[in-house]
Amino acid sequence: MKRQAFTLIELLVVIAIIAILAAILFPVFAQAREKARGISCLSNLKQAGLAYAMYTQDYDETTPLQKSNDPQGGYWYNLIQPYVKNWQLMLCPDRAITTTKTGINYPPSLNGRLQGYGYNDGWISDSGYGLTVQLPDKTRPGRSIAAISAPADCVAFGDTYDTPGYSVAMDNIFSGADGPATTHQIRHLANLNYAFVDGHAKIIKMQAGQYSGFGLTARPASEQNALKWCYDPNAGSDYAALGGVSGYPISSATLSCQQAVHEYYTGLWTETP
Repeated sequence: MKRQAFTLIELLVVIAIIAILAAILFPVFAQAREKARGISCLSNLKQAGLAYAMYTQDYDETTPLQKSNDPQGGYWYNLIQPYVKNWQLMLCPDRAITTTKTGINYPPSLNGRLQGYGYNDGWISDSGYGLTVQLPDKTRPGRSIAAISAPADCVAFGDTYDTPGYSVAMDNIFSGADGPATTHQIRHLANLNYAFVDGHAKIIKMQAGQYSGFGLTARPASEQNALKWCYDPNAGSDYAALGGVSGYPISSATLSCQQAVHEYYTGLWTETP
């Protein structure tokens, strides 16, 4: 039997079809992989969130401090580790950045990997709107659970690029060397994961942008979700006790947390898609 070979046109058509299918499917596969990493990250936070809730129960229903002045005391993540009992749970699968630094902020068991989760020390860093009280002597004790208006609706910790304080304050959360400059660069397809004071975890859609006169900051896509950074929406800041605003992206030291959040949604902040 005589075999008929492909013509050049037919071969080019087949190649073109394969290229079109690849162009369609590869982004789908990439998104599926990213969603899988996001689910793994959320699972980590659910487990660590339960450990966090156990810590608060054992310590007179008080949240962990952000950072101890005692060099051996460490940060909030050192305090809850006896309850987590697994440093790997503090790694976000989407954060692969490493360091050669050593010490209490860089647990040897992580082999130089930077942790992926930061603490809610306020809507803006040092503000006192979050789970630590910012005092003039620079100590940051935890906050009583009784003072938190809705523990099940208040972020405790979650996705961040900050190092080594690992904060999720809007002016810190993207500050790491691997931090995004635009919304589409935010990991998990901009769906960051957070554990709450009561121990559960959920996804919050985030955005990156510019706060007028300050620079790159973050915010949740929804103003209602942004209030989850406030231990009490009506609470005032600690800036007055600290000597003023000191350049943070907030117009006044006298704003309540709800007012400070609202500023981000009324023209002082512009998204960088």
